[in-house]
Amino acid sequence: MIIPLNFDFIFEAIFTKKENIDILESFLACYFDMDINDIKGRLKILPRELELESKKAKNKQIDLLLELENETINIELNNKHSDGKKERNIVYACNVHSRSLGYSDNNYSKIKKTIQINLNVDLKNQNNKLIDKYYLRNEEGKILSEKFEIDNLDMVIGRKICYNEYNNKLARWCTVLTAKTEEEFRKYLGDDLMGKETKSKLMDETMKYSSDEDVVALYFEKSREELEYNTLIEEAKQNGLKQGIEQGSVNKSIEIARNFKNIGTDIDTISKATGL
Repeated sequence: MIIPLNFDFIFEAIFTKKENIDILESFLACYFDMDINDIKGRLKILPRELELESKKAKNKQIDLLLELENETINIELNNKHSDGKKERNIVYACNVHSRSLGYSDNNYSKIKKTIQINLNVDLKNQNNKLIDKYYLRNEEGKILSEKFEIDNLDMVIGRKICYNEYNNKLARWCTVLTAKTEEEFRKYLGDDLMGKETKSKLMDETMKYSSDEDVVALYFEKSREELEYNTLIEEAKQNGLKQGIEQGSVNKSIEIARNFKNIGTDIDTISKATGL
C-alpha cells in the first residue's frame, strides 16, 4: 500500500517544493499537450496566500499557484465535491485573476491569462468528459474573455479511461495521482510520463511519505473521519431525518446535526442534510 498523491498532506508536501518543479513541468506538459522543453525552466511556484478582503477575514491559502510566463495557473485539489467548495474555487480563481496585473500597470489588456485546474476525485460530472472547460460567455455562447478559464479534470473518469487506453497519458496521470498500491503506481507511471531522474524523485518522495509513521497515522485518521461522515450521511438518508422532521422529531435532527458538526462538516451541508 502507498498513500495516494491526492491526499492533501502528500500533495502539498511534494508539489509545492521548488526542488520538485520538474514533476510539475512534466504534468503540465502532458496537460497542455506541450513539449517538455517548451516548459522547462519557465515555470515558477508562487506564494499561495490570497489577499484578505478585510482584517476580520481568516487566512486563505490555495493549493498550488504557478506562473508560466504569460499565464497564471491555479491548481486546486478536490477530494470531496460540494456546492460550497465549487463556489469557493470560483472565488479563488477570481482573486488570482484580479492580482495578475502588476500594481503599477493600469493597462488591463496586458493582464495575464488565469487558468484554474480543479483536480476532482468526487465530482458528479454530467458530461462524462475527462476535462470540462468553462469560460465567461453570453447566452449565444460567445466568449467574453479567453483570459479566464476554469477546467475540471475528472480523475475518476481518467482512471476508467487509462485501463483501456494506456497511451492516454493524462488519464494515466489521473491514476498515478490516485493510486493506492505500489504496483498500480509504478505501472501507470511507466517510463514516458517524465524523465528518468524526475520519475526516480517522484517515486522516492512517494515511498518516503508512505513509510512515515506520522503521515500514515494522519492518512488513516482522515480516512476514518471520512468513513464516519459517509456513514452519517447514509443514516440521515435511510433512517431518520425526513421521517423525524415530518413527525416533529426535532431532537433527532439536532443530534444528527451535532454529529456532523463534531466531524467538521460545514454549516451549509448540515443545514441541507437536516433541514434545520
